[in-house]
Amino acid sequence: MNSNKIFSFLRGCLTVCADGPFTERLINICMHRGMPIWDIKHIGSARIVFKTDIPSFRSIRTPAKRTKSRVRILKRHGLPFIIHRYRHRYLSVLGGIIPLIFLIYASTHVMGITIFGNTRIATQDIMSALGECGLSLGIKTSSVEPASIRNQMMTKLDNLAWIGINANGSRVYIEIVERIEKQEGIPKDGVSCHLVASKDGEIEALEVREGQTLVKVGSGVCKGDILVSGIIDNTANGFRFVQARGEVFAKTSYSKTGEFPLEYTENIATGEQKNKYTLSLLNLEIPLFLEKKEPFPKYSYEESINEYRLPIDIIPSLFIKKQSYLEEIPQEKKRTPSQAISHGIEHLSAELKAQLPQNTEIIEEKNSHTLNERGMVEVSVEFICRENIAESFIIEKALPDDTDSPITP
Repeated sequence: MNSNKIFSFLRGCLTVCADGPFTERLINICMHRGMPIWDIKHIGSARIVFKTDIPSFRSIRTPAKRTKSRVRILKRHGLPFIIHRYRHRYLSVLGGIIPLIFLIYASTHVMGITIFGNTRIATQDIMSALGECGLSLGIKTSSVEPASIRNQMMTKLDNLAWIGINANGSRVYIEIVERIEKQEGIPKDGVSCHLVASKDGEIEALEVREGQTLVKVGSGVCKGDILVSGIIDNTANGFRFVQARGEVFAKTSYSKTGEFPLEYTENIATGEQKNKYTLSLLNLEIPLFLEKKEPFPKYSYEESINEYRLPIDIIPSLFIKKQSYLEEIPQEKKRTPSQAISHGIEHLSAELKAQLPQNTEIIEEKNSHTLNERGMVEVSVEFICRENIAESFIIEKALPDDTDSPITP
């Protein structure tokens, strides 16, 4: 569609039929007066069909009388006639205008941000940092500057190694590459260090690759004692600083004690559940509920967020947050001492296992219990474990005057 046709559609035009003996003279007079006439077609000897605009048709009556021609409208074209036809149908017009406005807006603004590649950095933290850097839902796509946002993000997130920003239409794709986690306690190459005990224990095995061993299998150590020295003394070369390397496995213990009553209150689920939904579109949140107070006096709470997205970039993602409230009622209960002991052992064991360092092997579990004067069962749980207790301690390279004395961190 060329510019003339677009202009004609916006202004409106008419297909006109003129009958009479002097139709060609009618066309000449109109064109002489500057009236726009196009698409002229002769139909027989006394009829002619042409197109003209609305103001010209209003001025064509005088030339028609002079040439004894009868002029009538065959067809109306263009936006003015469409608006006139639907002038009383406000909802239909509004229904056509709103999608048009939305499409124009959606094609020029960011409708969605997709983040992938992150495992340790929370998606919400990345979204917050992007917002501080100027990238958020609803901003103009022309204002997105990937280089500037990338530089700011690298300074905001410590665990970020690289970030890729790719704008595809109205959606921005963020690719995250996280830093490799550095092993704690291991200094850089070339730094002299001891291996010291990270906790109390009894030495079970030594696997020393570098350094001078100061402990033996079966000996007890306290936290902070030097296990493998990074200072080697020999008669040929004198003192030499090295980076002590290796593993020192020791028998360690972890314990926990708690009191558990024979009479207690437990919240029992009744099966009643109420859900609240919140609709999120771009930065707009629309609660789909009226009651704001909590539905039950006592309840357990669950929350989930689902994203609904069409495979069209200009259509924004729709998020529905579901808040589930499950009613609970307090109920008084009693248990026997043996039941309290079993519950206490299970509860304390779960807490201890959650606190154990990685790669710690449990080799023995000890339990004890007593009934105290308050009528409560006191339960103790102890784990005997096997683990590597060696950790690096950097040596200050300034030897004391008395080199025979032991060096402690």
